[in-house]
Parts: sequence; structure tokens; C-alpha cells
Amino acid sequence: MTKVAIYARYSCEKQNETSLDDQIRRCRELAQQNGLEVDEALIFTDAAISGQSHALHKREGYQAFQKAWQQGAFNVFIVDEPSRLTRDPVEQAQLMKLLENRRVRMLSCDGLDSHSQGWEIRFGLQSMIAQQEGRNLRHRVGRGMYGQLLRGYMIATPAYGYELKREFDDVGNRVGSHWQVNEAEAAVVREVYARREAGQSMHQIAAWLNTEAIPCSRMARKSDGGYWRPARVRNLLSNTIYRGTFTWHGSTTYAKRAAKRGIEVEQEVFARSELRLVSDQTWYRCNQKTHSRTGYGGGKHALAGLFSCGCCGGTLVLSAHRRAKSLYCANCTVGQSSEAGGTYQTQTIAVAGIETLLNHMLQCFLTPAFVEAFRTSLQLRLTGDTRQQLEDCRKRLVQLERTQARLSHMLTGISDEDPVLEQRYAETRDKVAACKTELAELESTQLQVDAQAIEAQLQVDPAVLLGTLLQADLAPERKRALLARLFPVLRFDGKRGRYCSRFYVEFAAGAALALASGTEQVDEGRQALRFRLQYTPRHRGDAAGNDKGTHWSVEVLSS
Repeated sequence: MTKVAIYARYSCEKQNETSLDDQIRRCRELAQQNGLEVDEALIFTDAAISGQSHALHKREGYQAFQKAWQQGAFNVFIVDEPSRLTRDPVEQAQLMKLLENRRVRMLSCDGLDSHSQGWEIRFGLQSMIAQQEGRNLRHRVGRGMYGQLLRGYMIATPAYGYELKREFDDVGNRVGSHWQVNEAEAAVVREVYARREAGQSMHQIAAWLNTEAIPCSRMARKSDGGYWRPARVRNLLSNTIYRGTFTWHGSTTYAKRAAKRGIEVEQEVFARSELRLVSDQTWYRCNQKTHSRTGYGGGKHALAGLFSCGCCGGTLVLSAHRRAKSLYCANCTVGQSSEAGGTYQTQTIAVAGIETLLNHMLQCFLTPAFVEAFRTSLQLRLTGDTRQQLEDCRKRLVQLERTQARLSHMLTGISDEDPVLEQRYAETRDKVAACKTELAELESTQLQVDAQAIEAQLQVDPAVLLGTLLQADLAPERKRALLARLFPVLRFDGKRGRYCSRFYVEFAAGAALALASGTEQVDEGRQALRFRLQYTPRHRGDAAGNDKGTHWSVEVLSS
């Protein structure tokens, strides 16, 4: 008894849903022409799913079709054309191998019959054409998406915090899509950045989102709605759209696919200032490992992850002793214990001494004379013309594009390969891409000096930060975030003897004024000093045998 099945599929959401009905209708007509009757229970379909290998796990209809084939549920199947089955070359080869035993017959509406003479050649040619058509389609889709970005439209599904707005012409045809801010979700995004900037770990932020029952940024696979995970918080924080730029080929999914195919990823930045939710400074602080060297952040102690090792560059970690906590370099300790050879720094520094050092550094950098000198340099920024930087970048881009066009014309006009000319063209192309990125960065930010922020910073006294950092009820992550902004570099350079430790420190005075005034940081300059931390044991005293009363002392080194 002949049992007949049908499989139909269309590729993307932009195709008409009636495509499935049209394919099934043509398959039924072919069945009638061959005197066959289709079993209604053996009609398998997939809607809006690609035929490439990366979408195979989504094709439930095709998987059910394969399972029925393995179980012998039919001995004839009909498709509109072989490319409806798959566009993957490996899958097509497997189908051909299955059809060669002639237990199951394939008919297609374009005239292919697996029981006819020489069908293998025709099937192979059609498969090659289908594969090339898939490549052409991928190229056309990418070209169209890039063109939409150049015209000011947006592509892809809107990120969390935005919603889609389609634009139509006078006759109702869709010409493009825009993203617009969803204020309810945008408030959540700003709060996430504020919490991360305040030092909270991604685990803490995810816990807060779940406690507040805030819907996930993506549609959950299960009916319970899913929940926020630290990795999802990290993805949200790293999205450049929240600082007003969209990165072409910036997704990790595209990067992984390109790496598998050996394709070099060429990214390009498009300015979308109307979609900005946070400032550039906030975005970079939340994505750089400033107040925590780990990707997810955290730590129950304020000093966790702040200091680096002057020997290997690793992060100093806290010991597990409760009474006398200390910092040490785990990398150097492991390296020395494994006898790998080389120079290692395995000394420890007591946490009590580090706290004394930090307080002394703050008092050293926030002296009235130092603050006054910095305010004088800040005052000069009000009279500077920063627009020149933007104009210079634009002129440089025009010159580079002219050079690239000239080199491209020269390469087109020669018949033989010229390695030197090709290398120069590649270098110029990379310079053009870098210059475009720089220009987009400059245009997406307010290049002009924020006069109000400067005025506020000129009036505030940064010494108020001392009182804030000394508060007993200040959360460890908050204190760690403040210290990381004030001291971008805290490096332990080793000991000179048992009780003498040396440190290299960089202080950001602009961050101090910004934190004290509650404004954005204007000056990015840093001041560097070296310090010596000295410990005096309790049993030691002066010449008369009296206890000195202090056990830690800090001294500024000249070099």
C-alpha cells in the first residue's frame, strides 16, 4: 500500500503565509497526476524558518518528517522543490544517500523523480543552485540591512528599553523601521547602570530585578516567564545602543559564526543619539573592570579586586583569616609553589595597613593647594574650543577616503596582482574604518565642554569624600566603586624588608570633583605618586622605652 507524505517550508517572516498553502496545493495536484492519495496525517510544515544548518533545531516539522521516514510511515513524499527540504550541503548529501536505496520515493513539482534514470545528477545540480541561492540571499539581506542603517533606519529586534516603530510611504509600503524609547523599560535600564556604577555585582542586580518581578529582557522559552541571570545583565550592560551608537556586526552571535567560517569581522559604528539612555562615562565605567577585576563583579570586602601586583599584573586577593586579613598575589604564589621559574612576589600586606594608606593618600591628594591648582586648570577648559578636534577628524576622514578610492581604482586597472598595492589598500581601509569609529564616537557625545558641570565642580569641596568613605554603614561595593574611580591604578610594588611596603598610585582629581558635585567627569587627567607603608611592631618603642602609639606610617617617595 502506497502512503504519501508532503513537506512544505518557507524561509522568513517577510514571505506570505499562504506560501505553505500554495506548496501543499501543488503537491496534491502532482499526487493526483501520479494516481496517489495524500495522507492528511503525513503533511509536515515549517513556517518562517531558514533551510540552513543553523536553524535545523528549530524546524519541528522537518524533524517530525525525518522521524516518520525512519519509522516507515510513508514510502513516497512530495515537495514543491528540493530546496524546501534543506539548503545545507551536508544534509542534502545525507538525503541523497537515503534515497539511493529506493525504499522511499521523492517527487517534486519541478519534475524530479528519485526513481527515474539519472536523477542523482539533477538532484546534485539543483542542490548546488539552492546552496548558491542561499549565499546570494544572505548577501542581499546583509546589503539591504547595511543600506537601511546608512539611511538612518534600524534593523533587528529592538533591545530592551526600546520598541519598534515602522515607517510607511504614501501607498502603504514599508520603507523602514525606527526604534523609540520605551520609558518604562528605559527606567529599568538606567537603574541597572546606576546600580552597577555604584559597585553592585551582576548577581546582586539580577536578584533585584527578580525580586521586583521585572519581566525579562527576552521572551522566555517556558511558560513561567523565566528570570534574570547575571549573564543577561552583562549582555544588557555591554550593549552600545544605550550610549547612542549601534554597532554593525557587533553581536557575539555573528562573531562566533564568522569565526567558524574564517571570516574577518569588520565592524562599523552608526550614531543614534536619539536612543541614548546613559552617558559615555557611565557606560564605560560599567563595562570596564575598574571596581572589580572579575567580569561579574562582587566581593564582600571593600578592598576586593582593587590592588594589582607590580610583578605579574594580577589582582591581589584577600586571605581567609578573619582576625588579621591580608592581601597577596595568588598568581605569584601559585607560580612559586609550582617551581615554574621566574620572579614572583609572594609577600602579604595587612588590610589594616592598606586602610591607613588609603586615608593618607586621600588627605595627600586633596590638600587645598592641590585642589586649587586643579581648579585653575579646569577653569581654562571653559575658554578652550574643543570643536577643533571634531573638525580635524572629519578632514582626516575625507583625505583617507580619497586615498582609498584612488587605490581601489589602481587595483581595478591592473591585470596582475600587486602585493604592495594590495597591502597599502588594506592598511588604508583599516584606517578609514578606525577614523569612522572615532568620528561616530565624537559626534555621539557632547564634545563641547559642559559649562554647568564645570561651574558645579569649581564650587564644591572634594574633601567631603573623606567623610563619605569613612562612614561605617557604607556598603562594601559602594566604597569599592568610589575608591576605584578615585584611584584608577593601585599597584603593590613589593616590600623592602619585612615591614616596609611600596605602592604606585594614580589619582583622578576630575573624578573626585565629579563625585563630590554629582556631575559628569570633565577632566580625565591623572596624578601619579609613590608611597611607602611602614609598620612598627608593638614591642618596639623609642630610646626611653616608651610605646610610639602608632603602628602604621605612610611616606610619599620622590621617585
